[in-house]
Amino acid sequence: MTYWRYWQLSGAPFSGSSFYRGATIDEALARIEFLVSNRRSIGSLVGASGVGKSRLLQYFAANPPISAEIPSLQIFRTSLLGMSAGELLSDLAGHLAGRRREQDAASAWSLICDYFQAARREGTQAVLLVDDSESATAAAEADLTRLLSMTFPLTVIIAVESRMISAVSRAIVDRCELQIELPAWDIMQSAEFLAWMSISLGRNTPVFTDLAVERIQELSQGVARRIVQLTDLALVAGAVAQADCIDADCIEQVASELPKSTAA
Repeated sequence: MTYWRYWQLSGAPFSGSSFYRGATIDEALARIEFLVSNRRSIGSLVGASGVGKSRLLQYFAANPPISAEIPSLQIFRTSLLGMSAGELLSDLAGHLAGRRREQDAASAWSLICDYFQAARREGTQAVLLVDDSESATAAAEADLTRLLSMTFPLTVIIAVESRMISAVSRAIVDRCELQIELPAWDIMQSAEFLAWMSISLGRNTPVFTDLAVERIQELSQGVARRIVQLTDLALVAGAVAQADCIDADCIEQVASELPKSTAA
């Protein structure tokens, strides 16, 4: 029997097929939607490592806002991690044209300009969701700055790790019209997340005791990635031990098996 069946869940938790929309996440989504609906140029999504920036961008790309102001929306999600000169523009050109990446930088730029010229006439807005902005090379930042320097019907959202925001080019940061904070969760939101996980998978009774939730919050510091790691391992350990619920002792046990940066 799989561990999730032991806990009377309909599927594996944290599989990525569903998305928890807590208060802080909904607020961040609303702010991104504001930037897009008002055709703003660029905003930043800032938060610590593991709070869910990438997952939020992924969700937004898969669930674009419906707005009378913008009847047509094109969304492209990418990561600047490891991108070389011209790669961002080539990827974007290929996406906009519905084909593979443009190999020639000049051709890519020409295609981008042609696309946005037509998009402006048709009222189409494009959204570029950029992850790992703090890891961008100077060349990739130059490509992004080039896009931002134009009057394209384009909204750019850059995701940045809060401790690394100084690594992002000032030419990009200074253009941001809104900084969207994605904080770690407080204990109430962490508890809501764990309850949502159970309910969304068909279990109506709590799996975790109140003390277990408190210990998860203390060890994870409200960082979503750490919460998922702790609780997933605890569910496995509890199933192996044939426990009736997950208590604080079980959380302590699995925390001792995780790297220090994860469990503390």
